[in-house]
Amino acid sequence: MISVNPYLVYKGNCEQAFIFYKTVFGGESLYIGRYKDVPDEAKKFFPNAHDESVMHATLQIDERTVIMGNDSAEISKQSAMSFSKDFYIYLNTDNPKEAIRIFNELSVGGEIIMPIVQTFWSPCYGILADKFGIHWKITSHPNNED
Repeated sequence: MISVNPYLVYKGNCEQAFIFYKTVFGGESLYIGRYKDVPDEAKKFFPNAHDESVMHATLQIDERTVIMGNDSAEISKQSAMSFSKDFYIYLNTDNPKEAIRIFNELSVGGEIIMPIVQTFWSPCYGILADKFGIHWKITSHPNNED
């Protein structure tokens, strides 16, 4: 079985993002490791890292889904402006109520690109950028109207 999980890169606010995502998704465990904890022999791979920045974070949402991320140690101004505009996290829930709850919580402080509405393929579908600049497409299975 293959598992695909997003790995998100932040501009210094990874910890805040993962704490926020834990409030939205719940999640079973949250791990945050810092660059200061990297073994000395490996620090050469992260010459521009700040000790308190997040080297690796994980949030286990369910048995199949993990969100991972870090604060980039070498992000340029150009890539910092566009790094999250090239993809969307597509989140498909079991029912419209859960999709609407997640959409509403993720959109706080962010930007609603398309309000969550009924479409011809789903009882609800919406697009947003959260307050950390991560783009989301939220939907629910068409056969679950609960």
